Amino acid sequence: MDQFIETYCSCETSDKSNHIIEQHVNDILSKTMQPIFKKQALIHPNLARRHQSKYGSKCIDIHEDQQWKNDYCVELLFWLLDNISTDQLQDNLHLFIPPVLIVLDDYDVEYKEQGVNMLHMMIHKLEPQYISRFGLDNVFLESLFKCLSYLSQDRDVPLLRATYPCIMELIATKKQSQARLKLFERVLKEGVLTGFTYAGQKIKFLPILLKHISPLYDEIGSIGVQYLKALVPTLCTTMSMISSNNPAIKEINKLAAASLTTVIKKCWPRIPLYRGLIMQSLAKTWTYYYNKEGRYHINQAILQTLKQLYQAFEAACQGQEKADTETLLEYSPAVFEPLFFK
Repeated sequence: MDQFIETYCSCETSDKSNHIIEQHVNDILSKTMQPIFKKQALIHPNLARRHQSKYGSKCIDIHEDQQWKNDYCVELLFWLLDNISTDQLQDNLHLFIPPVLIVLDDYDVEYKEQGVNMLHMMIHKLEPQYISRFGLDNVFLESLFKCLSYLSQDRDVPLLRATYPCIMELIATKKQSQARLKLFERVLKEGVLTGFTYAGQKIKFLPILLKHISPLYDEIGSIGVQYLKALVPTLCTTMSMISSNNPAIKEINKLAAASLTTVIKKCWPRIPLYRGLIMQSLAKTWTYYYNKEGRYHINQAILQTLKQLYQAFEAACQGQEKADTETLLEYSPAVFEPLFFK
């Protein structure tokens, strides 16, 4: 990569990198990158509409003869996106889309992750109106949704971690509110809930899935009521999944509690149906962290999160939780008074 920058042109300049970004971006994309990605671009289903009669045969494999995986191609593409201005990206967007999409749709999860990261850079630099006008969301959304299904191996974790914020930000650029709602709902169904089904016991995946529940419910609001039957038990189980040997569990418990708080606030009329399950999980988690040695310093953040959860739960139940509260106070007032009373 460094050698490419140093030898690309013979122009006299004291800052070769900056000179290339200012003067040669279009040339690099059209004369260096485009020929390398040309074969895959001609047969990629989202890029090859004009070539279906000649290249649309199913016997042609988009993953064969991947010249772009040689040398510095992906690194150079990333470097260009990282350094160009918004105006340059807009002017050359038609040259960036094919290679980024091809990298994103590769079978190798490491390349897919790089594709997601490059797309995320594009989203950050482009105005939402421009993204919609150019149809960038329609080109990339299906590829991003496929990335949400990578839930089996540890090497899938970085891809999943990169995909969620990218797809959330891309959906947010949609002008039509109804279209946004349907897509956010789809992320919840095909991403988070499917993720809990296939990776709900995998410690490395759980923080990624949990982190995006609150933003999703902030977007879909009461539409999320229909998913409470699947989501609330999972959040309760995850919140009360305690372990003294794994420090990652504490962050998972906290994320689950925060997510459940948001879900309760957005879907409060139905929450009393789950009051027994929620109270049981909340009491178990609170007892563990309140009784744990050093609680006033080490566990202060999660205890505060659990108190906020109870306050939202109490408001949603409108008195229906009082019998359970009184029972816990009779059982251990020293432990539960700090939870139930401000």
